[in-house]
Amino acid sequence: MFRFSALSACVRFYAALLGIAAIFLTLDAGTCVLRCFLPEGPRRRRIARRWLYTVARRAVRFLDHMDILKCDLTELVPLRNETGLVLVANHPSRLDSLILAAALPRLICVTKASIWDRPTLGSTLRTAGYVRHDSLLKLISPATESLKEGCQLLLFPEGTRSRVGAEQGAFQPGFAAIAQRTRSAVQPLLIETDSPYLSQGWPFLRRPPLPMCYQIRLAPRFPAPARDEASGRALVEATETLLKQGLARKTLQKT
Repeated sequence: MFRFSALSACVRFYAALLGIAAIFLTLDAGTCVLRCFLPEGPRRRRIARRWLYTVARRAVRFLDHMDILKCDLTELVPLRNETGLVLVANHPSRLDSLILAAALPRLICVTKASIWDRPTLGSTLRTAGYVRHDSLLKLISPATESLKEGCQLLLFPEGTRSRVGAEQGAFQPGFAAIAQRTRSAVQPLLIETDSPYLSQGWPFLRRPPLPMCYQIRLAPRFPAPARDEASGRALVEATETLLKQGLARKTLQKT
């Protein structure tokens, strides 16, 4: 029975990877059509974001149907129609962006240049107005423009994914600088998962225990900070502490 169960999980996992590959090819094909028929501008970015949201939702539902991924996103429902928010989250997995994109239609994410420049998924992210992270100075202007268009800007202040069992990394101050510049509130998101899949150092093709379970919770929101150095530094420290405490409480509950 154990061998049959393990074989079933293995088949489902690799079949799901093929299915996700097909879904992302569809995503890029739709984006290509948008780029061919609509000029660059707010309208094309808005349609591309809606297309990305639609495909991401289908991807998450497909993974749920395959009993690969189970997500509790109920706390994100009130955020769906809000505009001009800076979202800040911990980063346990590469799946974080996909899951959040499937829940929030106005979302754009600050992404590494290596992802933004990819010829496949990168094309979709560029068309949707996702922001390339080169340096803080280059980041602030496009991030500000995106918030003016009514988006929600997502940043992972650790700068990289966590390692399983490792402490959360120190937060970078970019999100605070953007919130100060745009007078935007900061909404911390706590991503909780029992899965190591696609954490730092986990290979894409290595099967994790299934199903992978995710829950995203809203932490208390911070109002737009004043435009001075002390306020920005205090916001970074308060947000980092808040998310670390949230993760610590979850770990204690499991033990």
